[in-house]
Amino acid sequence: MSTARFHQRLRVAAWFLFTGYSSFMIYLLFFGFSRANRTDRMYNIIPFKTIANYIQEYHHYNFGIWVINLFGNVGAFIPFGILIPMLFPRYIKRLHLASLFVLVLTAVESLQFIGKVGSFDIDDILLNLLGVMIGRGCFSLMVWLGLVKGARK
Repeated sequence: MSTARFHQRLRVAAWFLFTGYSSFMIYLLFFGFSRANRTDRMYNIIPFKTIANYIQEYHHYNFGIWVINLFGNVGAFIPFGILIPMLFPRYIKRLHLASLFVLVLTAVESLQFIGKVGSFDIDDILLNLLGVMIGRGCFSLMVWLGLVKGARK
């Protein structure tokens, strides 16, 4: 198979992954984890407050909750750091990608807050953004290895 054909098929596969994964994440963020309408709205706008609480008070949390809140928030967004620059060249630059996701994640957290299906937590934004940027690093490695097309930035 030629390199051009390989990259064309890879792009088609990336679109399928992006569409499916985005749909899955929308479900998780707004309906998954037994999300139910809360009676009150919760929020945290102090950076690292929730993260520090999970680390310092780890013995008060179920291990699964602890892992999901710290590592799941990072890991769940790694695919976006790979797929977005692959599919949307405008977001190949790290700063552009980070800016996009700060806006997207702030919108998600705000909608969770407004809909009472989650809380607005700045630490979720920070952890999710870390995941996106780890994914962006993976994308850079894939470019360097010649597996995908993209600028090395």
